[in-house]
Amino acid sequence: MSTVTLAAANAMLAVLNRPDDGPGMGYGLGASLMAVAFAAVGALVAARSPGNPMGWLLGGMGLALAATSFCQGYAAYALITRPGSLPGGEVAGWAGSWLWVLVVVPAGTFLPLLFPDGRPPSARWRPVAWLAAADLVVVVVCAAVLATGFAPPAFEPALTGLADHLLLAVPAAAFCALALASAAASLVRYSRAGGEERQQLKWFGFSVTVAAAAVVVQFVPPTGRPDWRASLLVLTAGIPVAMGVAIVKYRLYDIDAVIHRTFSYTVLAGFITAVYLAVVVGVGSAVGARTGGGMLLPLVATAIAALGFSGVRTRAQRLADRLVHGARATPYETLSRLSERLATTSSIEEFLPSLARALAEATGALRTDVWVRVGGRLEPAASHPPAAEPAAPLDVVEDALPRLPPGHTVAEVRTHEALLGAIALTKPPGEPPTATDAKLVADLAAHAAIAFRDVARAAELRESRRRIVTAQDAERRRLERDLHDGAQQNLVALALKLRLARQLLDTEPAHVGPLLEQLGAEAESALETVRDLARGVFPAILADKGLVPALRAHLAKLPAGAEADLPSSLGRFAPEIEAAVYFCCLEALQNAAKHAGGSVPLLRLAGGEGWLEFTVRDSGPGFDPRSPGQGSGLRNMKDRLEAVGGVLTVSSAPGRGATVQGSVRLLPCRPHPGEMDSMGDEPSPAPGAG
Repeated sequence: MSTVTLAAANAMLAVLNRPDDGPGMGYGLGASLMAVAFAAVGALVAARSPGNPMGWLLGGMGLALAATSFCQGYAAYALITRPGSLPGGEVAGWAGSWLWVLVVVPAGTFLPLLFPDGRPPSARWRPVAWLAAADLVVVVVCAAVLATGFAPPAFEPALTGLADHLLLAVPAAAFCALALASAAASLVRYSRAGGEERQQLKWFGFSVTVAAAAVVVQFVPPTGRPDWRASLLVLTAGIPVAMGVAIVKYRLYDIDAVIHRTFSYTVLAGFITAVYLAVVVGVGSAVGARTGGGMLLPLVATAIAALGFSGVRTRAQRLADRLVHGARATPYETLSRLSERLATTSSIEEFLPSLARALAEATGALRTDVWVRVGGRLEPAASHPPAAEPAAPLDVVEDALPRLPPGHTVAEVRTHEALLGAIALTKPPGEPPTATDAKLVADLAAHAAIAFRDVARAAELRESRRRIVTAQDAERRRLERDLHDGAQQNLVALALKLRLARQLLDTEPAHVGPLLEQLGAEAESALETVRDLARGVFPAILADKGLVPALRAHLAKLPAGAEADLPSSLGRFAPEIEAAVYFCCLEALQNAAKHAGGSVPLLRLAGGEGWLEFTVRDSGPGFDPRSPGQGSGLRNMKDRLEAVGGVLTVSSAPGRGATVQGSVRLLPCRPHPGEMDSMGDEPSPAPGAG
């Protein structure tokens, strides 16, 4: 705040002073603007990272520059423009002759040594920092001593003897050496840096190089006698520019929102100041002598500033958006580009990263996330920036969008039937989402519903294939285990007893008969074991006689039994439909036997024109079908039915039992393997039940 006050007062003095009475209007206004720039960048960095010395260093340099220019303008006004009008002109002139040291020395030593993180590149460069601090104190003292008695408009040291020259040359030579060492430290940091830090150092090095070249040009003929005030401005002009670019473009201190507000407020303050100066000073100078001034001109300036305030604020915010985030697309442009990408993308999965990127570019979001529904969960499908950590999966409850943490602007992607996914954006800290951001997210969600549906179907298909492969592998392992533990053990025992019978045939023939009877019984047992395994793979009765007889045969073997409503009039169906319904019924009956607590289940089959339906109901403890971790049984049944165009529904609640219901559209009935011999060469398929 002190820097802004001094800069504003200095700008006023620069306008009031005559061109030949001091440093000049251009220098005064330029120094004021640069001081505010230094202070603004320093305040931003210090507010975000109080432990980083760069913020405090830049703020101090801005204050020193504002104080230097103000003291010079004050002295010129008090001693030359209107002598005796203001007190302390001599003291101001003396201070204005040496305060510039507090800008130049840190700019040449501390900034290249400490930029960008506020620390030297390594511990061995710390002595350079301590020597630079000591040299700063010596230069300040020497400059203050040499400035005694100086007056405007020159503000230059008057070197009258060898002692004066040495008093200035020795610390100046030390400063040059330390500046070279600091530059070397910056080069070392650059050689070791990578990524964003390297880009930051490039900007800083470029600005310093241009400033140094501009100063050198002043000493090259025919430029003439160099102006130290111009050199001061040129040397320091690139520093806040480079720092601003590094902060904004490469997110040096992650303070985009603060920059946005600071830029807007600075533009508004400049607009009000410009209006006031133009009306009160400019117009007042022209007509004040005739009208006598008074309060009229300030009131006019206030009215003009009030009328233009809203428009200037809007334009300032747009400029701040462009400064911080670059050129952003309008919502219409974003939707148009999205449509083009959807039309030209070869794979529908590639569209989702484009969607996340387009949303981030249009809103300046810190990150954007896209989820696609797969089963009962929202799985992360894309994020921007791509290097961001993937978002966490979300559980869907009652087909509703889960609640996200605060700070997210989210829109659900859905059709009339179901929730398909979600799109969310997160703005930077201190920059809340706007109504335009929320509308854009909602519009993108509405336009992307078809693409999400296709992606969800593809993901469901991949997941279903994965489950089928997993189930097949598990079934193979079960068959191997059952063969090893059952039929193989029976056959091994038969082989051993057959060898024993061969030995007894020569030594004890009387014992061979009973042993052969025992072997016959064990052979029947082994055969029954193999038959049971065959029924588990695909029961022969299902292929030979159909769905109803196969289910009745299975129910007859259940230890606890089951109620059944299996009309014999249903007849035969397509083989894949009979297999899907049969195994779904077995899975549902098995689940009831495990979880129904002794309740006797009911199995019912029903059919009609073009459809077949089965129901398995129990009166057990029930469960919540929406809760995760229900196992693979229900998912396997759903996959089986969906593979033949069917639908599975599960109705249950804690304490109310469970009902598993499936319905299938009937396909034309093709010949069954057991019927091929009797049907001839030209079977006549019939729709529905045969």
